[in-house]
Amino acid sequence: MMPRRELVALTTAWIVLGISFSTRYMFSGWFATPIAFLEVFLLTMLVIGTGFLGHELAHKFTAQRYGAWAEFRLWTIGAIMALVFAAIPPGTFVFAAPGAVYIASRSSYIGDSTNRKANGIISLMGPLVNIAAAAIFGLAYTALSAAGIRAFVINDFNLLPWAIFINLWLGAFNMIPFFILDGQKVLTWNRAIWALVTIPLWLATAAALILQLS
Repeated sequence: MMPRRELVALTTAWIVLGISFSTRYMFSGWFATPIAFLEVFLLTMLVIGTGFLGHELAHKFTAQRYGAWAEFRLWTIGAIMALVFAAIPPGTFVFAAPGAVYIASRSSYIGDSTNRKANGIISLMGPLVNIAAAAIFGLAYTALSAAGIRAFVINDFNLLPWAIFINLWLGAFNMIPFFILDGQKVLTWNRAIWALVTIPLWLATAAALILQLS
């Protein structure tokens, strides 16, 4: 069972990302009513629940499979940065790192006591969950569109393309090879695997962003 502090940290980060991904709609001319924004915020929170929580729990459970201690903790600076960037018009850039799963062995961080391969695999699992979620949402969107069904649509807002983009962005952002992000640990482990996952993911995210802005 998760400690109370971990549940609080996950919930806080979840809300921060929900706000950050929804803020762009406050700058849209067609999206002016508070009720409409609330509807989109709640739907975005649902998507974040699958993308963000799935991402972080994948890290946690994979680390535990390696016998390591793992706990999600809020990164206060990252959470603030997410909200600040989201508040800058048009609100399209989301700093998607309000927290992270901290991993340790019995006496030290896993990076010191476990080989690079294990650390790389643990880091890779989160983005892979996002890729899988984006694929599932993509299949659902394709099937519904082919059947002529407009499901989960509010005004011009369509949940399924938004869900695809959010998951792709969460995965792509975390694969940046910088600082505490997953990409740095994956790149340190295996450059070929990092490139094989990251380059197509970045291209797919760019395409999804263009579609969102069009």
